[in-house]
Order: sequence, then C-alpha cells, then structure tokens
Amino acid sequence: MTPGTMPAETIERQAAALARYRLLDGPKEPDLQTVVELAAQLCEVPIAVLFVLDADRQQQIAAIGIEVDACRRDESMCSVALVNPEPTFIEDARLDERFAENPFVTGKFQRFRFYGSCRLCTPDGFVLGTLCVFDQVPRQLTEQQKQGLQRLGRLAVDVLELRRHGFLVADLLQEQQRTRIALEQTNATLRHFAAQVAHDLSSPLTGVLACAAELRSLPAVAGDADARWCTERVASSAQRMTQLIDDVLRQATTDAAGHRVDVDLAEVAREVIEDLAVPIKEAGADLTVGALPVVTGEVTQWRILLQNLIGNAVKYRHPQRPCQVSVGARTGDDCLRVCVADNGIGIPADQREVILEPFTRLDPTGAAGFGIGLSTCARITYAHGGRLEFGETPGGGTTVCVVLPVPS
Repeated sequence: MTPGTMPAETIERQAAALARYRLLDGPKEPDLQTVVELAAQLCEVPIAVLFVLDADRQQQIAAIGIEVDACRRDESMCSVALVNPEPTFIEDARLDERFAENPFVTGKFQRFRFYGSCRLCTPDGFVLGTLCVFDQVPRQLTEQQKQGLQRLGRLAVDVLELRRHGFLVADLLQEQQRTRIALEQTNATLRHFAAQVAHDLSSPLTGVLACAAELRSLPAVAGDADARWCTERVASSAQRMTQLIDDVLRQATTDAAGHRVDVDLAEVAREVIEDLAVPIKEAGADLTVGALPVVTGEVTQWRILLQNLIGNAVKYRHPQRPCQVSVGARTGDDCLRVCVADNGIGIPADQREVILEPFTRLDPTGAAGFGIGLSTCARITYAHGGRLEFGETPGGGTTVCVVLPVPS
C-alpha cells in the first residue's frame, strides 16, 4: 500500500460508521465548532478543522481559519495520518516525504507547513476522521498542547456520540408514531367490524327471544317443569346476550377501553352461572360461590372474564372424579385476588405461560374450543391493571386468580 491508503474492508467499515453518525450529508453540529475554536486557541495556530473521510473524499464538518469544504481522499493529508494510530505532528511538511508533494503543502490548494492531527475513534473502534491544526509557518507544539489536542479529539467524539444517540431517539420516536398511527387504523377497523357483527347478531337474537316467549305460552311447555326450565334458560341467556351485544356495540362506537363503573362481581357471577346452567347441569358440577367484592371496571369485560374461567373449570373436568368448582376472593399483599378453583385435569406448570397465547390448546380430552379464552382473560385482566396467576388446586386441578392492585 502507498502512504495514506487503507485496506478496502477498513474503508467500508469506516463508511458504514459515517453513515450511522450522518456526518457527510447530515446537518452541521454547532458544538463541534466550539471544539475547533478551542483547538486553534490551545495550539496557537490560525487554522483548525474537524475532517471526516470516506472511501472517496475528505469533508470538513467544522473549521476555523479556512474555507475548504471537501477534497478527494488521495489529496488529503489526513488520509496519511489515519493509518497511524498515534497522533501526528509535523513541524515542516516540506521536509516529510509523506507530505512534501501534497497539494495542501505545494501551494496548489494551500501552503501548509505545520500539521498536527489526532484520530477521531468511536467507542467501538471505528476511525471517523481527524481533528487537525495547521499553520503556514513551521512550528512545534508543547507536550501540554499535544495532550490538550488529544483531549479535544475525544471531546469531539463525545459530541458525535450524543449526535448519533439523538438521531436514534428521533428514529425511534418516528417509528413509534408510525406504529401508533397503524394501531389507530387497526383499532378503527376492529371497532367497525365489532359494530357490524353486533348489529348483524341483534336480529337473530330478537327472533330467539320471540320464539322463547312463544314456547312459554304453549300449554305443553307450561305444564312440563323441565321444558319450562329450558325455555326460561334460553330466554334469560338470549336476553343477556342481547345486553352483551349492546355493550359491545357501545364500546365499538365510543371508547374501545369501555366505561368504567362499580361492578358487583357477585351479581356478575350469578348471571354467568345462570348462562352456564346447561353445561353445569350436564357435568353434574358442584359449584360454590363465596363472597365477592365490588370492583371498578367494565361490566361486559368482567362477564366475559368470569364466563371463560368458570366455563373452563366445568369443561376441563377430570373424568375420574366429580366436578367441583369454587369462586371466591381474598385480599393480601396490597392485592385483590378473584379466584376460580377446580379439581379438573389441571395445567402443567411449564405450560402456564404458553396457554395465554391465542389459539393455544393443551386439552387432551378433545373438548370443543379454539384456544382463545384464556388469552382473552389475560387481555381483560391487563386492561384492568392486573395479571393472571395460575396455581395447582390442593388435591389436583387448577386455580386461576385475577390479581388486581388494591387502590390506595
């Protein structure tokens, strides 16, 4: 290699580093101007420049005492200095064979005699360029001046690091803004879809309610306790489904976060158990409900939450023991825990995080379902500022707790 040349791989890495700092085509950095002014004052010279170099050119990013902006890399004095890891100090460039024919020495561009420079090395080892001082007469620097110039070079790198991090933050904020806009568009689409589904389901449910009312009026149904019980379950479930659809429609057309009110969990649990009366009866489940509190939240979401947890407890019962399900609440450690415990088939400890992913099913019994119930429960719990906890019920089974912070 001739003096001042560098391996192609090194030049490519240097160019990549320059791109990260956006030095060749980015805005000027005012703080770097202060660095070159201090360098000229420290070394008692008229000219100081911060140069960066890529594969083809040298460009100044801050300067005092000179107007030069850019030149070819092979014309640069700094391309020679870059090869040397130590600072370069030349008393008279005419007497140094590396610089004697340089156009900045011969008079083609300038008639520099004294030249001093230190490399700008990034924390990860890339050399971006140099901090240089020049004079048109020969001179020597004191050791104190040489050390001071190196400190100013490190200060320049610190300024460039702040610049790079500033660009990174700006890029992240822009990406965050793009993500926010995309989420808003997605949420708007989902709200429209929910509103359309809610609207389309309203008419069939109206028909179900009308048929249930008609059935109740038939003598054969009125005189049969089982038929009457089933008809009443159909009517009450359809009525609550109508209310659920109305709530979904309201959320979809107003605020997707829902309307937070005082929610009587005892009343919600009672309604959920009524809606699940048929599967509870078929399972022969022994279901007990303890004292439940009033919480602040969204009624529809709590109904969905308890319906999923109680429904799962009944659905995934153990085939070799009578189904037992208990619903209760307790406070402690600044938390409120609303728990549904069963003696069913259980969830292995190493699967309790996986089961919260949408469309994940671990059930070996082949019970119907799409694997979205617990992921829905998790989202609702998180929306209320809480989390789901899974544990093993003493004697076998699963205990799922909705853990909420207790308001101070």
